[in-house]
Amino acid sequence: MSALYVEALPPAGEVRIEGEAFRHGIKSLRYRPGERVWLTDGQGHLAEGLLQQVGPHWASVQILVRHERPGEPPAPLAVVAPPLKQPARLEWLVEKAVELGATELHFVRMARATKTTLPQERLQRVAMAALKQNLRSVLPALHWHTSWESLPWERFPHRLMGEIGASLPLREALPYPPVGTLILVGPEGDFTPEELAFLRKFCLGVSLGRLRLRAETAAIFFLATLKAHWGY
Repeated sequence: MSALYVEALPPAGEVRIEGEAFRHGIKSLRYRPGERVWLTDGQGHLAEGLLQQVGPHWASVQILVRHERPGEPPAPLAVVAPPLKQPARLEWLVEKAVELGATELHFVRMARATKTTLPQERLQRVAMAALKQNLRSVLPALHWHTSWESLPWERFPHRLMGEIGASLPLREALPYPPVGTLILVGPEGDFTPEELAFLRKFCLGVSLGRLRLRAETAAIFFLATLKAHWGY
């Protein structure tokens, strides 16, 4: 069952569903009065409700139970990745990152990444669809950076990057108890020596295994491993 997105989700009472949420829930999913539905506001709230009435362009849902950040990671979790050349792979990365609990997504222009722009509106739609499908309460923010310096390094005490040839296994570098963590993956052509020299000032290089992973696979490997480690 897919959730409906609403901009504000009160603790109790009735919520009016209009616009895209109405089209999604009533026209596409064909919810009918008396059925239970899920609502999410992307700001940390998820509610189970009862569909009460359906009008020509609106519906009303009575909130039964509202949950605070259910299934969310216990600490902020940022993914930093290159703008991948193939749109389908980029969208796959965003979709799976939302499903696995990333709270922020940062895409950086890297020296060996051929793509220099980002389809931000399209990726926002992909993230929103994953939020609703996954019954998640937090919609990760998407950011585009033209330089490494603009990344929010200081907000994440623990910072890891996948580095070819690194001797430290990922499992030994994961923080516990949970703390704000940033995970960084490189482009198809890997980091340049200059980028690596800069990034080593901020990040701890870790090994993701002997097999070389695509950027989107490395990001998902990071997230899935951390999800299992933190147990959220």
